[in-house]
Amino acid sequence: MKKQLVNPYLPANICIPDGEPKVYGDRVYLYGSHDIPGTKFPCQGDYQCWSAPVDDLSAWRNEGIIYRRQQDPYIKRMMAHKLCLPFYKYLFAPDVVEVKGRWYLYYGVGMSGAGIGVAVADQPIGPFNYLGRVHYPGPANLTDVDGDDEFLLGKGQPMFTMPLGIPHYHLAYYPYDPAVLYDNGRLFLYFGYQHCYVTELSPNDMRTMVKAPEIQNYISPDFAMNGDGWRMENGASIRKYDDRYYLSYYATKKRASALCYATAVSPFGPFSYQGVLVSLGDSAFHQPTAYLGTTHGGMFYANGHYYQNFHRQTGSRYSDRQAWLVELKMNPNGAFSPAKFTSQVQRQGGLAWDYQYQAASACVFLDRNGKCQKKTTPYLMIKGRQQCVTNLRDGSIVGFKYLDFRQAPCCLNLTLNFTGKCQGIVELLLDRHIAGKVIINKESSSGKIKITPGIHSVCFRFKGLKKSQFLSFKFSVSE
Repeated sequence: MKKQLVNPYLPANICIPDGEPKVYGDRVYLYGSHDIPGTKFPCQGDYQCWSAPVDDLSAWRNEGIIYRRQQDPYIKRMMAHKLCLPFYKYLFAPDVVEVKGRWYLYYGVGMSGAGIGVAVADQPIGPFNYLGRVHYPGPANLTDVDGDDEFLLGKGQPMFTMPLGIPHYHLAYYPYDPAVLYDNGRLFLYFGYQHCYVTELSPNDMRTMVKAPEIQNYISPDFAMNGDGWRMENGASIRKYDDRYYLSYYATKKRASALCYATAVSPFGPFSYQGVLVSLGDSAFHQPTAYLGTTHGGMFYANGHYYQNFHRQTGSRYSDRQAWLVELKMNPNGAFSPAKFTSQVQRQGGLAWDYQYQAASACVFLDRNGKCQKKTTPYLMIKGRQQCVTNLRDGSIVGFKYLDFRQAPCCLNLTLNFTGKCQGIVELLLDRHIAGKVIINKESSSGKIKITPGIHSVCFRFKGLKKSQFLSFKFSVSE
């Protein structure tokens, strides 16, 4: 890496949740939903692609728009007739697969009855062009919503209808969050909401369902995982490493949110629950220290390391979800150890102590009672191209994990940067122990701090700064 890896690894004003990273050649490409910060609903943007060299994951670049919402005929028709509810006109979590030198994009149109769309391109960064819908090869009491003699996966039903104003859900076989895998000349599609199914598609046209010999049917039985109390919600993502299939997914357990995973020796399973990959605010292991909500993402292997992409909640609008990375450790038996929810990407060590860190990299948000909850806890807010932490009530804590002070001088200068009314005190906590304080009387305020050598979590406790927004901090050699 030419620079250290810090979360969020994309620019702080870019929100790409549901990210599926795929390695093609010497680059890794990130495909995902596209939130527009500050808007009411998620997934309103056109699909973007970001890429980085496999040997330098600090150098991500924007490859631009690869597929636009109105390229999809269902969205175009619904919008023309002003028939679309908000969640029926947005592009949801996509996945991409390469087959014989062409790239195929699979996507869902919100919670609509449009089924799963497919687009194709001649290179991984597009532009992608609409190809058609995933469909059964013939009628089977199914609905032809497009009038094109194709019978959709999902029977053309939306996720829910509102008879008498009461939501009625249609979750069984609902084609949500598609994930694709091309393996030994066969193409597999995974999907589902609170369920998971797999179907095989014909590699001839990349979208016609075929009866797989393993199940003698078009769609597998439901194999939702509910291991160790974790309930599968959605966000299936499929990978194959060393003849083993890894299915990761978003799961919940009481007040915890996590990416869990299961493995199998066949693409149709049976899949066995293996454990947690990463949880928001480390909520799988203790009371959450960051905001909970959905998360979704895929694994990739690059330059000798395994990584897990996922999105975190910022505590602001639901449409401000950001892409984060963690390095995974694969054990000799092929299982992954749970990763910590941290500001850093690498699994071991810590971030350089003498670097300026943006508030966007915070991974701990607590109120004065040590809880992360709406209204009383600091949260992230995107302002233009910058992100700040706001709602700084007395006693609230914002933290970063981890900084490496092993080679740092014992006496350092700490500079904190704010906007707004800057009057108050900030206490520095190293591993939750008070190490000093800085009096804030202007937008950039400094103070001398004594540091104990080691790798520490760095937290700031705020007093009297409710009308301020926290921008960044930096340690430097004290003069």
